[in-house]
Amino acid sequence: MWEAAEAAVARLNQRAGDVVEIEEETSHLAADVIFRTLFSFPIEHKIARDVFYEFRIYQRSQTILNNAAFPPLPKWMSRLFRRDTKVSARKISALITQLTTERMNAINTGTAADDLAAKIMTTADSETGETFDTEEMVDQVAIFFLAGHEISASALAWALYLMARFPEWQEKVADEAQVLTSDQFGLISKLRVSRDVFRETLRLYRPVPMIVREASCPEQFRDREVKVGSQAVISPWHLHRHERLWDNPDGFDPTRWGTENGRKCQCDAYILFSARSRVCTGTGLPWLKGF
Repeated sequence: MWEAAEAAVARLNQRAGDVVEIEEETSHLAADVIFRTLFSFPIEHKIARDVFYEFRIYQRSQTILNNAAFPPLPKWMSRLFRRDTKVSARKISALITQLTTERMNAINTGTAADDLAAKIMTTADSETGETFDTEEMVDQVAIFFLAGHEISASALAWALYLMARFPEWQEKVADEAQVLTSDQFGLISKLRVSRDVFRETLRLYRPVPMIVREASCPEQFRDREVKVGSQAVISPWHLHRHERLWDNPDGFDPTRWGTENGRKCQCDAYILFSARSRVCTGTGLPWLKGF
């Protein structure tokens, strides 16, 4: 992660004075972190670069809302994706299959790096004793990469946007960052201003504004019965800006987290990565990238 951040700074320094599309830069950085974590090589690796750019094409071809993705349809039934979206998906799958096959070969010959991909591929299920086959591993890598880098990139882009809007906080974050002289993760606990700034960014601009959940048992929401199998759409974006819960709900105020209202809302009205058994497996990664 440290090396990816240094590479990002170098790229931005080369473009000093130019107009920069910051979401493209944060997406590049986030993807670089994912590939270095999973496969121990940077985004400049040919296959990694191809996956990254193909996913950019895939994102642009996606519709904002696909109603066919919501009903519990059989797997063989079409979800009505566009043709170019399907083409990109097949290309991404083929590239990731190549990566995982090469990594498995390296594991078998004892030349694989000790990284996340190797750990996932060699860790057996505690109940069955089986490991992931190639198809399952492709799915795991796709989830880590596609979900992990897009969300982190969006969060970073919004954080930089807010720093540009509130330069006094930009200065505070920059001053605090002087403690970072190495890649020791223990230093992160000292970045309290950065933590509160990023926490406030995620409150105002959560990358995924809605969560869909399926009822596993009958429930009662006020005067409405919720049957088993019903889908509920939860909106953290609205919850994080609820006027009856938050002081100054639409304002950018990193100091709120030290107030009584902020501490209460953090426990009762702040959902970043879902919760309990459905909490996101990559919860810690966006926080580290934000710091």
